[in-house]
Amino acid sequence: MTEQIPSPVSTASSPGGTRSVTQIGTLPPIEEVEAGLPVDPRTGRPRMIRWAVVATVCFGLAALSSAVALCWAWWQMIHMRTFRSATRLIAWNDPRPGSLASVLLAALTMVIGAAMVAMPGILAVNTWLGRRWVRWGAIGGLAAAALAVLMNTLSWVGLPFAVLAGVLVWTPPVRAWLDLWVQVRAQPDTERFVPREVRYGRIAEHY
Repeated sequence: MTEQIPSPVSTASSPGGTRSVTQIGTLPPIEEVEAGLPVDPRTGRPRMIRWAVVATVCFGLAALSSAVALCWAWWQMIHMRTFRSATRLIAWNDPRPGSLASVLLAALTMVIGAAMVAMPGILAVNTWLGRRWVRWGAIGGLAAAALAVLMNTLSWVGLPFAVLAGVLVWTPPVRAWLDLWVQVRAQPDTERFVPREVRYGRIAEHY
């Protein structure tokens, strides 16, 4: 008479009796267990969306066109023949070239031009970085672009780009993307392991 060896398969009780456990229980993937924010797993940051890219480019083009207009205004102001028609601000006041008024108006023109360049440039960088305040900052960008009325005709080129970018940052997709950035920045920073090549020196010699 031989002794029977019990089966290694464990059993678990259930309302209908006993059932055999034939496989090891596994957990679902980490993405399902910890449903986090919809971010890029490689960087831990929100993925760039198309309309945010377009808004960034439009802000950048507004800054670039304003810079070109400012350079052109400066080039005309340094020549006496074209000084009085360099910008509308100067043309409306019609100062005598070389006078104190002409110097002050030229300096004011440079300040206005610098604001027209700096404001959309700052908005372009911070839109790319996902700063939520760019939605309200876009109003300042429109105000800066409207200063083209005091500059030359070339400065009006940047106004449509500033308007388009200002509209895009208030669209629902971009607003949701900017709000996601706020949530991501509120999360504690976690150190991410980045594999690097390890170089070993010569093996120590033992005598």
